[in-house]
Amino acid sequence: MNDMTFPSQQIGVFILLVVSVKPSNIWGQCDYVQIMHLSGTVTVGCTEVTVTSNGSVGTNSYCGYAPYLIGPTATGSYTFSFSPAVSEVWISLGGINNNTAGLEELSFEVNGSFYPIVNPGMDDGCRPPATITAQGTIRANPGAGNAGASWQDVLISETMSTLKIENIWLTNHPNGTVVQVVICCPPCVTDAGQITSAEQDLCMGDTVSLPFATDTFLDNNDLLQYILFSDLNDTLGSIIATNNSPIFSFNPATMQTGVDYYVAAIAGNDLNGNVDVNDPCLDLSNVITVTWHPLPTATFSVGNPDVCMGRCQIIDVAFTGTPPFTLTVTSPAGTTTTTFQNNAGTFEICPPPGTPPGSFMVQATALTDMYCTCP
Repeated sequence: MNDMTFPSQQIGVFILLVVSVKPSNIWGQCDYVQIMHLSGTVTVGCTEVTVTSNGSVGTNSYCGYAPYLIGPTATGSYTFSFSPAVSEVWISLGGINNNTAGLEELSFEVNGSFYPIVNPGMDDGCRPPATITAQGTIRANPGAGNAGASWQDVLISETMSTLKIENIWLTNHPNGTVVQVVICCPPCVTDAGQITSAEQDLCMGDTVSLPFATDTFLDNNDLLQYILFSDLNDTLGSIIATNNSPIFSFNPATMQTGVDYYVAAIAGNDLNGNVDVNDPCLDLSNVITVTWHPLPTATFSVGNPDVCMGRCQIIDVAFTGTPPFTLTVTSPAGTTTTTFQNNAGTFEICPPPGTPPGSFMVQATALTDMYCTCP
């Protein structure tokens, strides 16, 4: 009896806080955004708003208005600076007094100059309505009492970089007025559109190439780009790559196989050749899931490498990857191709008659799993 031995063989390829409100009695082409911070600069809707105060001020709510309390113990003011300028502001106020205990009056400055109020706000039904003086300031009607007067949506329609609201203590004891400020931002028309594609499963060395977004709308200063990112809950904070086309490659230095990544179109203001992610009108398209898979591997083994002449050898094979697997092997018995439905299996090698004694090689020459093919 002649024995034949052969080594086991392995094949493996590794590749690579802003609150939005809409005034009840105002209609127009606006996104209505309420200013809420008491100091410093915060982006509110379409502009950066810097809030400064002087004299007696604080914070409170009254008749549902908030957060600016002006003049609770003496004359005080809040000033709002807008960059860029805004075109319309609505002011709601509550708690302005005019009685024997105290008289207070609200005056307004736009761009550093006194601005006379000419249009009354809306009676909100919370307290007696206020009134406009001959000078264009706002007071409560006499006898309003400690409950104070209120008004909703006093409109200032001017292009303004600054707005100052001052509560002037005129007589006796002040109580302060609570003021709410809402700005008008042009409605956002920027639209990143839709990417028409199914989820993408690729191999480690492949490049994903998606269709360009359709149904987009860009204004004169907008740019459309595409982003590859890793976290649906933190899109802008997890951007891996940006491109002007929906084409991305796997980067093994920063990415992992078998992990879901995401591609979306992004549209917003052009900032030095890239989309400004701080654009208040920033828009994202739908999201396409992209997964890069590792190349499959196959490992051969036998319980006993010795086989008698004329006999067949059962070979165990273990796979990594995603079934099904299609394996092509060459041996003295020729070339055979077998499909495996699981990550482990067996196949048989039957050396032909006349095979000389000694070792022979069983070699995997091709391997494919559900997603990838080893060359």
